[in-house]
Amino acid sequence: MHPSEPGILAALSLYRTHIGTHNHRAFSAIIPDIEAADPDDPDLFESDEELEEARLEFTLRLVGYGHDTRPPITHPSDVLTHWEALAPQLALDGVSVYHDASWRNEMRDVYTRGVIRGLNERCSDSVTAWEFPSDLAVVLQHVDSLEGPGWYKYREDHESVIFFEGWVRDGGADDLTEDIAVGRVRTAREIIDRTVGLGEEYEIVGGWACGEKGNEATCYAVYSRPRGTAGEQGWSWRYVACLGQFGTHVFENVVELLEWYKSYGEPREEDWGVSAEGVFQA
Repeated sequence: MHPSEPGILAALSLYRTHIGTHNHRAFSAIIPDIEAADPDDPDLFESDEELEEARLEFTLRLVGYGHDTRPPITHPSDVLTHWEALAPQLALDGVSVYHDASWRNEMRDVYTRGVIRGLNERCSDSVTAWEFPSDLAVVLQHVDSLEGPGWYKYREDHESVIFFEGWVRDGGADDLTEDIAVGRVRTAREIIDRTVGLGEEYEIVGGWACGEKGNEATCYAVYSRPRGTAGEQGWSWRYVACLGQFGTHVFENVVELLEWYKSYGEPREEDWGVSAEGVFQA
C-alpha cells in the first residue's frame, strides 16, 4: 500500500504532536526543578550570575549543548517560553528542522543524490534505475531527521533508537557530503548479515542504513518483496528497525513506521525528575 501525500503528512503531524506534547509535559516539570535548584555548598559559586550560568549549562546539556537555535537559549525558562520555535530545532517533537531553509534544501539534495549514486554503484544487478522512496521524500521536504521520543540527553543516556539521522546531529550543522551518503548504502548481503530473520522473510536487492544510533540498533530503508510472491507483488521500499535482542521490525511504508516510532521508548514520568545534585555536578 502506497500512502497518499496527505496521509503521510497527517501521520508526520500526529507523530510530532504526540512526541512534542509528551516532551512539553516533561519539561514543564524539569525546568522549574532546574530554576529552583540550589547547591548544597553555599560557597560553590561566587555570584548569583555563576549560579544562573550553571543552571543554564545543565539545561543546554539536556537539549544538546551547542545548538545554534533561533532564538538562543539564555535562561532555562526559554525552552518553555519559546517552545514552538525551539522544539523542531532541538528534536523535542521527534524531528530536527534546521532554521536555515536554503541549507536544509541543499543538504537534502546532497543526501538524496548520494544514496541514489551509491545504490547505482553497489546494487545495480537487479535494478537498473534506482529511485528514492517517494514516501520518505515527502517527509524530508518538511524535516531533517526522525529521532523518536525524548530529548538529547535522554536519548544519549538510554541509547535510544534514532531511525533517520539525517544531516543535523548533536547540535552541529556541518555540511554533509555526497560521499558520506554513498557510504551508507548497503548491499543485500550486508543487510541480511546484519538483521535477524529479514532475509528469511524477504527478497532484498539493496538499501541503506538511515540510522545507526541506538543499543545494538541499525535502521534501514530496504528495497524488497516478501518471499514467495514472485509475480504477485512487486518490489517496494520498506523500513526496517533491527534492534538486536529486541527483534527486527518491518514497516510497509513511512506511515506505519511513524505510528510505531512515535511512542517507542518514550520517557516515563520517573525520568522527568531533576535533583540539585544532578544540576550542579561537574
